[in-house]
Amino acid sequence: MIRTYDGILAKHPALLGSEPTDLKAFGVCCGPGWLPILKSLFDDFEKIRQEDGLTITVFQVKEKFGELRVYVRGGNDRVQHRLRDAEWDAMFTCEDCGGRSPGVQSLGGGLNNLCGACRKKLRQSWKGR
Repeated sequence: MIRTYDGILAKHPALLGSEPTDLKAFGVCCGPGWLPILKSLFDDFEKIRQEDGLTITVFQVKEKFGELRVYVRGGNDRVQHRLRDAEWDAMFTCEDCGGRSPGVQSLGGGLNNLCGACRKKLRQSWKGR
């Protein structure tokens, strides 16, 4: 069972670029709560790549403004549709624990996507500073 983002990348080398600015260089920049969403997305990208004979390169995965962003080169409509589904799923998934979230909210001047318990934990960690 894959439990880290490195595990996803190791399982899907054909989806990784060879340029120094690609995903192998920078890794995945989002919390562990989105791991199941990204595992499923990469598995589906690999299946689409093989079935449709495509070159698909995932060159960036990150959280931006509380939302999952996955940037790809190549692909087709199936890839884009699957990507939008994953981004939508992440919209209501806590980036930290993977539980249900109310969606993107403002906290401490930034936007995040956390469930109530994880938001509370984050606020409490700030009090100690």
